[in-house]
Amino acid sequence: FLETIEDILPRLPEGISIWAMKDSVPQGIISLKEKLSTASDCHVPRSHHAISNTKTPYLYIFTSGTTGLPKAAMICHLAAMKSSTGLWAFGCTPDDIIYITLPLYHSAASLVGIGGCIELGATCVLRKKFSASQFWNDCRKYNVTVFQYIGELCRYLCKQPKREGEKDHRVRLAIGNGARSDVWREFLDRFGNIKMCEFYGATEGNINFMNHTGKIGSVGRATFFHKVSTIKKRDIEIC
Repeated sequence: FLETIEDILPRLPEGISIWAMKDSVPQGIISLKEKLSTASDCHVPRSHHAISNTKTPYLYIFTSGTTGLPKAAMICHLAAMKSSTGLWAFGCTPDDIIYITLPLYHSAASLVGIGGCIELGATCVLRKKFSASQFWNDCRKYNVTVFQYIGELCRYLCKQPKREGEKDHRVRLAIGNGARSDVWREFLDRFGNIKMCEFYGATEGNINFMNHTGKIGSVGRATFFHKVSTIKKRDIEIC
């Protein structure tokens, strides 16, 4: 791994630092292990803490404004941590190679995708822009086992001209949302035995639903972070 990084070091943009957990690292890579060995045993002063609790801001995501301009949604550290468990909850492991073609300004790619890869320690294959014609070539080239999708991505893949060997890949799991039932079925028939799991929610929302069974058309169930109850008012179920 470090040898691969060493090859691309000269091409990295200025200001990017590469850290590794080894005693001996190539020139241009910083040894975190060495830094830790010389660190003080004293507690870091509270005044040096970047955050005071898990509800402090982690980042801002500008969601699409349905009634006006995009609006900044504040994502706290707790929300980011919960989102990063999404890939694990769907069955991803550190051995998976996860292909992300979605924009990183979207919570699906940034919080669930990148955050999930970091949480798992899994390999991430990050493409600058989605390409329907190159999608399966990339999956074969990088031995992809999991990919993320949203909206019409699966339909775009189904609209591509049919080719030989379309089931010749290692993809076992697709994670996303918004796949129509007819597209879902066509996708599985055409590209093979891929388990499709979906999650539903909003960037600025406080609850999400997960379809981790792969049932076509289901919005899933509440996650293990939440408890859903039925509330009745005047004998009418309202929630």
